Amino acid sequence: MDAVKDATNKDAAGTLPAQPEVLSRHKRPVIVWASIAFFCMCAMLLGMTIWIVWSSREVRLRESSAATENMARALATQAYMELEVADVMLEDIVEHVRNEGNNDATGERLQSHLQQLSRNIVEIAGVFIFDSQGDWLATSSGARQDGNNADRDYFTYHKTHAQLGSRISAPVRSKSSGQWVLPVSRRVELADGSFAGVVLVTLGLASFERIYDSLNLGNTGTAFFALDDGTLIYRRPFQPNVIGMDISSGALLRAYREKGPVGTAMMTAKVDEIERLYSYRHLERFPVIVAAGLSKEDVFAEWQKLSMQIVLASLTAGAALIYLFRKLMRQIAVRDRIEASLRLATAELRHANADLAARASQDGLTGLANRRCFDETLAQELKRAQRSGHEVSLIMLDVDFFKKFNDQYGHVAGDECLQAVAGAVALSVGRTEDLAARYGGEEFAVIMPDTNAAGALDVAEAIRSGVEALQIAHAASANGVVTVSLGAATLQPARERCSDSSELIRQADALLYQSKNTGRNRVSVSSGGPAA
Repeated sequence: MDAVKDATNKDAAGTLPAQPEVLSRHKRPVIVWASIAFFCMCAMLLGMTIWIVWSSREVRLRESSAATENMARALATQAYMELEVADVMLEDIVEHVRNEGNNDATGERLQSHLQQLSRNIVEIAGVFIFDSQGDWLATSSGARQDGNNADRDYFTYHKTHAQLGSRISAPVRSKSSGQWVLPVSRRVELADGSFAGVVLVTLGLASFERIYDSLNLGNTGTAFFALDDGTLIYRRPFQPNVIGMDISSGALLRAYREKGPVGTAMMTAKVDEIERLYSYRHLERFPVIVAAGLSKEDVFAEWQKLSMQIVLASLTAGAALIYLFRKLMRQIAVRDRIEASLRLATAELRHANADLAARASQDGLTGLANRRCFDETLAQELKRAQRSGHEVSLIMLDVDFFKKFNDQYGHVAGDECLQAVAGAVALSVGRTEDLAARYGGEEFAVIMPDTNAAGALDVAEAIRSGVEALQIAHAASANGVVTVSLGAATLQPARERCSDSSELIRQADALLYQSKNTGRNRVSVSSGGPAA
């Protein structure tokens, strides 16, 4: 029986390769690697997008910082040159006053000197000399004018402070022209050090306006010029109401006090509360600070537009990846369904093939090997015995008076009798290499490789007694029950030249008939007489 099963499994396995199972084993790693690759690509795309957007922001910030730094440098240079001119001019006038004197007698000579100094300097709005009472002693206008500036902040300061250097004051409206001017003044002293008056150079704010208006500050950018005590001198866009405003508490003046004379930072203006990228510079010899700022909105306007384009492109690429991944997963799902159907079909086919193979090698009534399987197995065992020199035994058995049993009890009972006899035969064959078969009709056979005559006799006797022990009633038999007659032949290839299966069958069959002729329900072996 086991030999029949082995042959069946070999036939079934050889009929159709187990390709669906192979595909199933490789399917899951493919899905895992595809998922890992998809998420890595998404992460890479996200990382690249963030890196590009952030890098472009940093580049834009650096470019804007360089632009504001250059503007602040240009404004500082322009302011320094104008203040330097005013300072040199004041020093020259003070020296001239010391030599000429500061009174009405010298007024015409001083006025001529002032005209000569200011003639070719367009930034100079006016040059003035005041006596100790604040009266106008001389001006660069070319005509003698009456006036008094004792109420001005700069005059009061010089009158009460023995400071000989130039002083820059808050912008004022000129009494002579009505225009906004920046006063730069110096104290005049007599030989004994007493106060003798003030010399004044006024710089027109219009000269600063021309320079500031030439700067490209964007839509809401700004530039300004202030004293380092926080007094605002000029600011673009120009607003008269903020001139002289105190911005000392603003972010830029705080940054100057904390970080030094030069710097760049994102700060919020005190004047209009707009956040800007400012660059500032403090002049070396003068208490003045200049700054230029681009609004954060202007700085990042182009970057925001570019970033939106990059993000949209990344989202489009991500959507395409998701679409392709979903399509891939759907294809894999379709393949899974196909594979499942294929596995089911394969299992059914294998089962059908196994069933066909079993039917091809198994007797349908008794479940033992059929005649075809018997013939093939006997031929193979004889060839193997011929090569190895081992013995092969064959038992042939027949149900005694089976025709009479059929006639008396009917064919159904006859079939049941044969099934019972087959069961007894199968139980008596203990080794897996032995093969029990239905030879034909009521005749059975047992092939026993590597078994001598004594071993064959033991098995044959076990079969005989096993059938008799079934106690199947048989009125036509002398024993009253169903019995079998057996013949056991043994082939010894080492001593016998014949290895033909028909010869071994003939010998076993002859021994079977010997058992029948000598009284039935017995075993006959090739080495001696029958055994009861």
